[in-house]
Amino acid sequence: MPESHSWAQIDLDALRHNFERARISAPGRRVCAVIKANAYGHGVHTVARALQPALHPNDLFAVATLNEALTLRRTASKEAILVLRGPLTVEELALLIQGGFHWVMHSRWQADLLKQWLKQFTSIKPPVLNIWLKINTGMNRLGLPADDLRDVWQWLQSLTLPGERVLMSHFATADEHEHVLANQQQAEFARLVKTLPHAEHCSRSLSASAGIVSWPQAHHDIVRPGIMLYGASPMADTDGSHYNLKPVMSLKSRLLTINHVKAGDTVGYGATYHCPQDTRIGVIGIGYGDGYPRHAPSGTPVLIFAQGQVWEAPLAGRVSMDMLTVDLSGIPANPGDEVLLWGQSWGHVLPADRIARYAGTIAYELFCQVTSRVRFTV
Repeated sequence: MPESHSWAQIDLDALRHNFERARISAPGRRVCAVIKANAYGHGVHTVARALQPALHPNDLFAVATLNEALTLRRTASKEAILVLRGPLTVEELALLIQGGFHWVMHSRWQADLLKQWLKQFTSIKPPVLNIWLKINTGMNRLGLPADDLRDVWQWLQSLTLPGERVLMSHFATADEHEHVLANQQQAEFARLVKTLPHAEHCSRSLSASAGIVSWPQAHHDIVRPGIMLYGASPMADTDGSHYNLKPVMSLKSRLLTINHVKAGDTVGYGATYHCPQDTRIGVIGIGYGDGYPRHAPSGTPVLIFAQGQVWEAPLAGRVSMDMLTVDLSGIPANPGDEVLLWGQSWGHVLPADRIARYAGTIAYELFCQVTSRVRFTV
């Protein structure tokens, strides 16, 4: 098979390092490793296999949907798996329970699904219900409102069926150190939990990556690291290295050719970039068809390995579907030289967080939008 023009190297040692950083940052807590969306674009089976030896007996994996859970079960046959969206139908609910999955109940109508399913249940052996009851504390996305919480909780308690019950919520602004809502959500979570009879016997979970690194008072019993596992920062305006995280994905390509463009001439679609002087313009074999952000502006950096050294070159002109162009002024590069779009290589790091800031997005999106044209290597 011909070699891909673009490839992504996945550093499993960095992944395991980041997982341990999450555990060290929340000592004594259970860890629920979030590997939804194909492990944030890194390859769910590769990531799950790499993390399995690091899991403690009561740790979990988490995904968003039932389909993701069923896919993950092929690799994680014995590990507990949490389904963050919970069921949409009675049929999905049955598969969740029969598959031994943990699942989130975030709405009263899901409690009604469970009531409906229990009426149909005929086995002599009682079903195991591993339910994470999600409380809305200010995110206003998924979560039971206060008016429904007590009734649903008391009904669940009345079932006396085996399985774990966890009380959880989710921060809306934990990535901003000074945002008042994060403190308000912590207080609301504590207040609502206190209203629930016998809640002291249940585990609690509030913190994802941002809460882990910045809100230790919100660690509770179970933490849910996601983006930090992949080496990017969960906090706004910082890079992963600030928290001793290491890039897991290194996205690479090669120089296809070099053009000599005269002063005043333009480069690329829309003729948005004007060369201020005679310029060597490098053409790199990656574009938004591979997942590189189309809105990355001129000036966004790439790293080029040329003549045994690492050089930083800025984008020059718009990103197109299959290619992007860079200013090679002062860089002795040649066609075929390797280019790093984000990640780490040759002893240098180009944080995905930095590229995301240029493109007006977040590293989460960069990782998740890498397409199947890119060849993944470990």
